Amino acid sequence: MQKRKRFQITLLLLSACFGIWFACDCKAYADNEVVVVIDPGHGGENLGAQYDGYTEKDMTMVVAKAMQEELQKFENITVYLTHDTDVDMSLKERAKFAQEKNADFLFSIHFNASVNHNLFGAEVWIPAYADFYVKGYQFAEIQMAEFESMGLYSRGIKTKLNDIGEDYYGILRHCSSMGIPSALLEHCHLDQENDKLFYQHSEEQWKEFGKRDAEAVAKYFGLKSESKGVDYSNYEKVSVSMPKGAVKPDKSAPEVSEIEVLSVDEETAEITVKMTATDSDGYIQYYKYSFDGGLTYSDLQKWPRTVWNHSEPEHTFKVTAPFDREIDLRLCAYNGFDVWTESNCITLEAIAAPVIEEVPAPQKQEYREISYEPYAETEEISMPMGETVKLIVLIVLISLLIAVILFAMIAMLLKARPRNKRRRAE
Repeated sequence: MQKRKRFQITLLLLSACFGIWFACDCKAYADNEVVVVIDPGHGGENLGAQYDGYTEKDMTMVVAKAMQEELQKFENITVYLTHDTDVDMSLKERAKFAQEKNADFLFSIHFNASVNHNLFGAEVWIPAYADFYVKGYQFAEIQMAEFESMGLYSRGIKTKLNDIGEDYYGILRHCSSMGIPSALLEHCHLDQENDKLFYQHSEEQWKEFGKRDAEAVAKYFGLKSESKGVDYSNYEKVSVSMPKGAVKPDKSAPEVSEIEVLSVDEETAEITVKMTATDSDGYIQYYKYSFDGGLTYSDLQKWPRTVWNHSEPEHTFKVTAPFDREIDLRLCAYNGFDVWTESNCITLEAIAAPVIEEVPAPQKQEYREISYEPYAETEEISMPMGETVKLIVLIVLISLLIAVILFAMIAMLLKARPRNKRRRAE
């Protein structure tokens, strides 16, 4: 009886000690500072993506520094950069730096470009294995919401494996081998029109990326900031199951990609199309269309999605076909890993271009050119002979008339002069 009583007392003491240890341990964990390492992608001779006068390594450094500055406004966090100058640094050295700092997470900052310059949107790459996948996915889910709130199109949360089944991206692979959770952030594509408006206006846009990245980190770790007036202590992260093996990328094409022509506008050549596309392993990301049966295609178009990883099964839209040629309408559906499936082909008769009545152009008023020749100073003006004689006779007659008048006047003056003398004498 006494032994049983002693056992019960011992059990109670052990339980109390465990409870005190657990409470102290939780408090110590809560009070510990979070250590974060930010890795500006590329550097030195490793330029990264280059397009339209922009270089990735320059942009990642601006984003990383802005991210660090923003995170330092939160409490209980220490933030390091793997490098803050333009230097070459191997991926293993970057992961080793994070290990030496006892980092809770490493975030690798990048911008994207595609081989055919046709992809657009933001994506987050995470490790494919174990708890590193779980933590990476939980962070990436928050980061993806930040991207979408900026207006970026989401390309999703992804894993990628190399030929021997390891994480394809070296920074993720090395971090996992050193026990550090990690994520690689591709902010947008430098080489596609849809994404240019997010980075080409000013360097402030790059800094805005850093601020949004910092917000995602703060929410993931449940940080708070008095200066910012935010508290993410109770932020709820998505629940993610621990994978048994590697989470492999979806390399299978969408199962369904079908189209139906609903109407054709003969005046505008607008074709209303209903497209059905599904992918059981993921979601539909893009679509494109062709008028020549698939020989050439349009640029990629956004597929409607309620959230980034759930696409609508149908999409109705309009495309404008060329006039005066037979149409072989075919479409393509892309899933989240850029694997595509072509649809059925629908042939449509040529749509005649509308006849436009020609308005006669106003007639031009013709003007007759008149040429003027300069007066030659040496040129003499000649008159006919008869006209000359008449002119001479007229001049002589006028002269005689004037002479007669003058003679008469003189005679009258002379005759009047003696009379005046006599009158004076009288």
